Amino acid sequence: MQPFVFWNPTEVVFGKNGVKKLGKLVKKYGGSKVLLVYGKGSIKKTGLYQQVLDSLKEAGIEWVEHSGVKPNPVLSHTREGVEKAKREKVDLVLAVGGGSVIDESKAIAAGALADCDVWEFFEFTQTIKAALPIVTVLTICGTGSEMNAGLVITNEEKKAKYGFRSPYLFPKVSVLDPTITFSVPKDQTAYGAVDAFSHVFEVYMNREDLNSPIPEGIMETLMRTIVERTPQAQENPEDYTARADLMWASSLALSGLTWCGVSAAPMLPCHAIEHALSAFYDIAHGAGLAIVMPAWMRLMKDEKAEEIKRFASRVFGVEGVDEGIEAFERWLKRVECPVRLSEASIPESDIPALAENGNRLAFHWGYKEYTKELIEKILRLAV
Repeated sequence: MQPFVFWNPTEVVFGKNGVKKLGKLVKKYGGSKVLLVYGKGSIKKTGLYQQVLDSLKEAGIEWVEHSGVKPNPVLSHTREGVEKAKREKVDLVLAVGGGSVIDESKAIAAGALADCDVWEFFEFTQTIKAALPIVTVLTICGTGSEMNAGLVITNEEKKAKYGFRSPYLFPKVSVLDPTITFSVPKDQTAYGAVDAFSHVFEVYMNREDLNSPIPEGIMETLMRTIVERTPQAQENPEDYTARADLMWASSLALSGLTWCGVSAAPMLPCHAIEHALSAFYDIAHGAGLAIVMPAWMRLMKDEKAEEIKRFASRVFGVEGVDEGIEAFERWLKRVECPVRLSEASIPESDIPALAENGNRLAFHWGYKEYTKELIEKILRLAV
């Protein structure tokens, strides 16, 4: 096992009725006037919005609303949030939603205390020196943003979907109540599960150390749990056990735990490629990953034979490289995710442009071996 430092300062409040504690938690972390960030109104339909307001009122906390976050959060809306946070002089950002809402909230928290444009952080031309405290209430499992320091935003003008990490962007506290996810539709349940799965899958396949049973076992358990619980949650949306296991697996998947001892940092090439798909077509991130991952496996099956064999046997209970790829693809189809570009209405003729876009991000992240030509080969295996 390689040397590592594990640090995750996010307080997690897990279980039923966590929202009732929200006001006290916000106050604990210095919030007296907060920017309430959420999506396009689903939290109002479910009653969660009113629960949040009631808890804030009870604690004597003021709030300013910033609604309308898109499933793939965009820079223009983020900039509006930054200006609102500055103008209203809020002292905390409260994110109520899934990964997209939390990611935009992190960018707003960073931008609110900065003199530069927030996009400069994504291009690494400026460094975050401070951020407003962040509190989250998770409504959709998937990104793990509720328990890590990373975020992703799409610059619509540049068609660039970039991300970065900063220790200032760990949420102070995240409320995880599985019952809140009962209303998540079947497709979004699947896309979130695939996103969470991919965070573990990519570390598992690209780790530097294959002889560390503790992180390996943690990763295999997380992947098996997601494989088992996703169809259960789809078939019975109010299955508390399935929803709870998916929620916690999702949070742990990108918390920093999985790569302790096996990699200096997570390597996520499938994410770099997928970001081109969702930047161009605004498809769900999990749907794009479902297309990219099996194609990546087919191209890398000789180079990653040992990793894929272990994955096949320990996650899907089959033997062999090709059998493992096929079992993974069958599961993706079972939970009703696309596995080919055509299933997401992405034409083959766009592959060169997608590969060029993916290559820019791969280079940005330091994956120099993922050239435009290599990415194009991967995408052609998804036709």
